[in-house]
Parts: sequence; structure tokens; C-alpha cells
Amino acid sequence: MNKLQHFLVNRFWNRSHEQGGTPTWSQEPGVRQVLNRRITGNEHQWPVEWFASEIADGQYPRILSLGCGVGALERDLASKGLCGTALGIDLSERALDLARQQARVAGYNHLDYQRADLDNLEFEPQSFEAVFVHQALHHVRDLEGCLTQVAKALTPGGVFYADEYVGPSRHEWSRELLQVAEAVFQTLPRAVRRRRRLQLPVDWRDPSEAVRSSDIISAIAERFEIVERRDYGGNLLALIYPFLLLDGLRTPERRKLVDELLAREDGLLAAGAESFYTVVVAEPLGG
Repeated sequence: MNKLQHFLVNRFWNRSHEQGGTPTWSQEPGVRQVLNRRITGNEHQWPVEWFASEIADGQYPRILSLGCGVGALERDLASKGLCGTALGIDLSERALDLARQQARVAGYNHLDYQRADLDNLEFEPQSFEAVFVHQALHHVRDLEGCLTQVAKALTPGGVFYADEYVGPSRHEWSRELLQVAEAVFQTLPRAVRRRRRLQLPVDWRDPSEAVRSSDIISAIAERFEIVERRDYGGNLLALIYPFLLLDGLRTPERRKLVDELLAREDGLLAAGAESFYTVVVAEPLGG
């Protein structure tokens, strides 16, 4: 990123975290169970719980978390006994302040936080036994540099866990790509539609949003062996959700509408649609 983009990204995320973040499709009641089922096969088992039971080999002495935000992932890993120590890095100073505060409140003294730019990383070789990233890689322009550093930082046998948006990049989005979601959106009652038409799913205030998201899987595959990939959709609900007026619905009506959208999405995925979101577990090539 150039200096202006760096400033805009930092300002955007500082403000976002200051305001408590933005609700997303995955936080909607009832959605999490479906995503759990798609990822783990069990609607009651969260992805990190699946990782802990099926992938992790006990506790990792040193963990790195990329784009840690306010530290929810590191606290979750700590609560499950997965990390000896954890370092979270993020560009947003406000996010890091909140992460430190919440770690102290939770009594997790083994969590550390530092400011860093994922487009300009440098790690000592074999510094970590595991590296995690949750919805941050799609903000990285220099995927090659970032992932090369991640591979370098992992010890032999180390593991890389990514939960990411891997759909179209910001420059690839068009009305044509929105056609399926737009057609579904138009079938919904007018009273639950915030706008008459969907907008392209890019927050243009953030110049890093989905900057090279469609390149993520290939960039990982060039540097890691992918040992698990669990796609979980987002092809419909993630696009439609920001434009729904749900608060005026009674709980059963709201759940019914969301369930119908998820069922349509299941149909798309079953027909071979390329998932916009995925969980990847990988090991460095030659490691």
C-alpha cells in the first residue's frame, strides 16, 4: 500500500473498532449452526473446536495471529488451551488497544499484541508452531510476500489455519456476478429489502477490501500443502444480508427468511458453485 492507502485503511478500521464493528451474515442467529455444519459436519461444533479435536497435536508453544483485530481468536485459542503464548498483529491501533484490554480482563497474560502491516512482514525463521488468520488475508495486496513469511516463520511440522473470504476480488465484481443473488433478492418481500437493488459487495471506504481475494487459494497452494479445505458458501446470504431489514420481523419470521436463503445457498453449492468462504488448514511445503 502507498502512504495514502495505509492512512485510509488505518482510519477505517480504527473507526470501525471504535464503533463496535459491523454485524455480518455469520453473526445472524441460526446462521452459525449452518456454517458449523458446512465446515465441521456438526452444527454444534465450531471450526476452532473441530481444529482442536481433529488437527491440533496438543498445545502449540508459540502461535501467531495475523490481522487479529480485537483479539477474539486468540482468546478463543487460549480458552481451549491451544497456545502457550500468542502474538497478535494488526494495523489498527484501536483494535490492538481493545485486544490488550480484553486479554487483561480475561486473565490471559500470555497474549501479546503488536502493530504490523501484513503487506510488509519479516519474521525470524521457525518462530511459531502455528499461524492463524481469520478474515484478514483478503485485505493483503502482497499475498506472496505475506505467505512466504508465514511459511518461513513456521517450525517443521507447523500448521497454518485460515478462515477466509476467497470470492471475487474488488476489481472483478460486476452486475453480472450479482445476477443470481439479485434474482433471489427480488423474490423477497419489499418490506424486508433495504434497497431496491443489491450493491456491489465492496466497502469502497477501505482500499484493502477484497484487494486480491480470488488469488488467496492459489497463493497458499504455491507455498503450502493444503491438508484440509472446508468451504462454507456465502454466495447468497453474505451478499444479501447487508440489504435486509430484519429488525421489524418477529423471531420466527426472521428465522424462516434466513433459513430459506441458506437453503437456496445449499442448493447452489451442491450444484457446484464456487464457495466465497472457506477454512483451510495447510503445512509448509517441504516442512
